[in-house]
Amino acid sequence: MPLLLPLGLLVVLCLWGCEKQSDTVSLTVPPPIIPIAAGPYPEQPADPAWLNMVFLGAGGVHLQNAGQSVLADPFFSNPPIKDWILLRDLVVREDVIDRYLPATNDLDAILVAHAHHDHAMDVPYIAAQVDSTVKVYGSETLRNSLLSVIDPGRLVALNGQAGHWVAINDSLRIMPLLSGHAPHLLGRVFSSDRITQPLAQSPRTVMDWQSGQTLSFVLDFLASGQTRFRVYYQSSAADPMEGYPPHGLPEDGKPVDLALLGVANHNRLQDYPVSLLRVLQPRQVVLLHWDVFWDDYSQTVTQPAPGLDLKALVRKIETVLPADVPVYLPGRGAVLSLQESL
Repeated sequence: MPLLLPLGLLVVLCLWGCEKQSDTVSLTVPPPIIPIAAGPYPEQPADPAWLNMVFLGAGGVHLQNAGQSVLADPFFSNPPIKDWILLRDLVVREDVIDRYLPATNDLDAILVAHAHHDHAMDVPYIAAQVDSTVKVYGSETLRNSLLSVIDPGRLVALNGQAGHWVAINDSLRIMPLLSGHAPHLLGRVFSSDRITQPLAQSPRTVMDWQSGQTLSFVLDFLASGQTRFRVYYQSSAADPMEGYPPHGLPEDGKPVDLALLGVANHNRLQDYPVSLLRVLQPRQVVLLHWDVFWDDYSQTVTQPAPGLDLKALVRKIETVLPADVPVYLPGRGAVLSLQESL
C-alpha cells in the first residue's frame, strides 16, 4: 500500500476528529435550521398520505410509507479512529445494530450510496437479519465488495441504470444517479478506487473499503400508480451536476417532497448545496452526515463533527431556498413525519 494513503489518512483524521469530545454537546444551531431531537421510533403509517423518516446517524435513514420501508446507508458500528489509523480490522457491532435497527418486517430495499465503511460495513449483518427477498442496491464496487458475504442474487449494481427508474415493487421505485464525493483533504477523496472483480472476502480495514462510484437516488412512493411522495437522497456532498436528476424529472409535475442531503465537508465545495437546491426546489430539507461517526453509538447524544460550519451552510442555503422551506438538523433517532402535499 502506498505510504501516502495511511499518512494522508492520519492527517485528515487528526484535523477532523482527534480533538477531545465532551460527554454532552452544546451545539448552536443557527436559524433557519431547525434541530430535531431523538424520539421513539414511529409506528408504520397506515395512511399512504404520510411518510416517516428516521435519521440513523452519518448518512443513514429509514423511510416508511404505508406498508413499505427503505433503509439507506444504515450504519451503527462506528469504529473508533484509532482503528482507522492503525489499519485494524473494523468490527461490526452486532449488539448495537440489534438494539437500534428499526423494525424491518416491512422492509423493501437497502440502498447504499457508496462503499466506504461508514456507508456499507454494517450492510451484510443487516441483510442477514431481514427477509431474504430484500435486495441491496448500490454500485458495482459495492456488489464486488460484498459478494462473499451476501447472496449474489440480492446484490444489484446500478451503475448502468443511472437516470432510469428501477422498480422495487408496485409501490416503490428508485432512480440511481451518478454522483460524487466531497474531498477529504487537498482535493483528494481517500479510498476512492473502483472494485471491478469480486473480492474473496469482504473488506476489513478502513483502506479496504473503497468507495467506487458514488450514487444519489430519487425514490418515489406510489399508490394506485401515482407518486405520493418523492424523496431525493444524496448522502455525500458533491460538485455541481453530480447526482442531479435528469431534466425531465421535475417536468413530470411532481415536486421533491423531501431532500436528504449529506453536508460533511460541504465547506470544501463552494457551490454545495446551492445549485442542487436550485434544481430540486424541495418542500423540506434534512441535513445528513453532519455528526461524529467514530464514537460509541448512542441516540441520547449526537456529537457534531469537528469543523462543522453551520453558519456558512446557512448563508449558502438562504441564497436559494424560500424562507418557508424548513431545513432540519436531526439527532440520531430523530423522526420527521411528512404529510402529502395537496
